[in-house]
Amino acid sequence: MITHYDRYLPHILPPGETVFITFRLHGSLPKEVVDRLMNEQKTTELQIKQGFPDESAAQKQALLTSRKGYFSKFDTCLDTYAEGNHWLTRTNIVNIVKSAIHYHADRLSYELHAYCIMSNHVHLLVTIMESDTSFFAILKSLKSFTARKANTLLQRTGLPFWQPESYDHVIRTNQEYKNVIAYILNNPVKSGLAETWEDWPHSYWVERSPDLPVR
Repeated sequence: MITHYDRYLPHILPPGETVFITFRLHGSLPKEVVDRLMNEQKTTELQIKQGFPDESAAQKQALLTSRKGYFSKFDTCLDTYAEGNHWLTRTNIVNIVKSAIHYHADRLSYELHAYCIMSNHVHLLVTIMESDTSFFAILKSLKSFTARKANTLLQRTGLPFWQPESYDHVIRTNQEYKNVIAYILNNPVKSGLAETWEDWPHSYWVERSPDLPVR
């Protein structure tokens, strides 16, 4: 459950998987904060790998737990960092992102379950559909399109808008699906921006669970 960095190979997410995606604005966190969190996580993972037999169930569970903790800390930094870029507070820009998310859902690139758009990042939960285009190409297209449109409005054409890396996590169980839905929808509530998730204008949820594959 660790954020993708440029030097990592991308995960392969095949059709049928339900996946939790988070992507953030360029400059939403200072490099030193990202580097600190990443180095802390590397140290934690090394300790786990040294403390458990290779590829054991206990090691895998410990790594999964540590990566969930890493993402939670990373997301909290995004929610609380007042500086940096917060372009998604602008109605015309956030509407571009919403339209792009629904555009790909309408064209059956994925089944859209939920999203929440915060001031500097986006949480997205989808099930990948059968397609000739890979999910990563679809996500890249979504980010490229919205970046061009938003940069035009911001009069900063050609400059980075999104961070190139995105976080992704495959949902394994129905309970995990429910937990992720709650996490996404409660992000504005946790951040003190809304009393209930329904009060936040940039959240979306379809009250229908996917048929998760038997593993």
